[in-house]
Amino acid sequence: MSIAVLVILSFLLLVFLGLPIAFAFATASLAFLTLNLGSSSLPLLVSRTFGSIDSFPLMAIPFFVLSGDLMKESGISRGLVNFAELFIGKIKGGLGHVTVLACMFFGAISGSSAATVAAIGGIMVPEMVSRGYDKRYAVALAASSGFLGILIPPSIPLIVYGINAEVSIARLFLGGVGPGVLMGLAFMIVNRIMAPRYMTREALSSEIAGKIKETPLQVGRQAIPALIMPILILGGIYSGAFTPTEAGAVAVVYTLLVGVLHYRSLSPKKLLNIAGGSALTSAVILIIIGFAGVFGWIVTTEQVPARVSQFVTALTNNPYLVLFLLNIFYLILGTFMETVTAIVITTPIFLPLIKALGIDPVYFGVVQTVNLCVGLITPPMALNLLMASKVGQVSIYEVIKPLMPYLITAILVLMLVTYVPQVILFLPNLLLG
Repeated sequence: MSIAVLVILSFLLLVFLGLPIAFAFATASLAFLTLNLGSSSLPLLVSRTFGSIDSFPLMAIPFFVLSGDLMKESGISRGLVNFAELFIGKIKGGLGHVTVLACMFFGAISGSSAATVAAIGGIMVPEMVSRGYDKRYAVALAASSGFLGILIPPSIPLIVYGINAEVSIARLFLGGVGPGVLMGLAFMIVNRIMAPRYMTREALSSEIAGKIKETPLQVGRQAIPALIMPILILGGIYSGAFTPTEAGAVAVVYTLLVGVLHYRSLSPKKLLNIAGGSALTSAVILIIIGFAGVFGWIVTTEQVPARVSQFVTALTNNPYLVLFLLNIFYLILGTFMETVTAIVITTPIFLPLIKALGIDPVYFGVVQTVNLCVGLITPPMALNLLMASKVGQVSIYEVIKPLMPYLITAILVLMLVTYVPQVILFLPNLLLG
């Protein structure tokens, strides 16, 4: 058994034993370097870790994390919810549709699934319950819709994939639009069918989702700053006015100005707390990327990607069958590993195989992200489900039944985008050539 295999197995064992993933990467990598280099292993670990995060595009992550937290606390998310409710809140299952649409809007300006669940779920779950929806159903819908936050661009996982795969982040962002919109529409169809089963008789008879006290003009005025933001950020990226990293900085400045001057909801004390929380979240993500980068370098140095590619191509050269097998792998991986971590680990391993089969790396990156999104609502890890359950104060097990239609729908959409590549590639090819 080669040393590389032992290192991979030791990493998996450490994760299974409960060691935080970042430190499992570091420990396994240090063990490999010590066996090969002896006393010089620690300096190399440090330099390689720093090199993994010494990247201008990676600076987009803390910027988008901070802008998402600012939006959550400033009132922008409430403005988006009211705007969505103004148009679709009065139809049957209207608040469920509002939840999905608000998550899509919020995802277009945050890039984070966790921020989307916290911001939109924190508003919509109590609102749905107060208007006659079953709490379990409200939590299931908020958890499922939350992962639209990393399909609709900007997207932190797509930024991470773009850096690791060395492909255009702008193309990846455009590639995520089709699957994100398709997933959102599919969830709204499921909600239209399922919502009446999880509503009280009084709510069904009167569908009282239209309880906004403000006039349409007032609602629009409150929502305009939030609606301008995705146009500013994405328009700037696709027009070439600024890079995704610069777009993250613009998002922070814009959100800060809107929160302080328009909504007037961000006090100095609140800003300090928000900045502290964002710094902690960003640090967790970046330390995982740093140590995972060393681990990925070791795996690549030991020619694991080449061996995987040779093994798979010896079995089949059919790209459709390979994509099917990779879908199964990622669906399983996503149930127990965080999205960014999974992307950093697996991209260097599977990218040579993807290129050898002639599969577009942009297309594969989006398919990979959709796969891992499904894991966000699939136990045991199910980060979105955990967050939404805390908001709704129900156990995960109570949410499983109403969640199943959304989980099945997400897998069906995944199959569609996998085998109809133009769902992903149409916009990148149309706008960027």
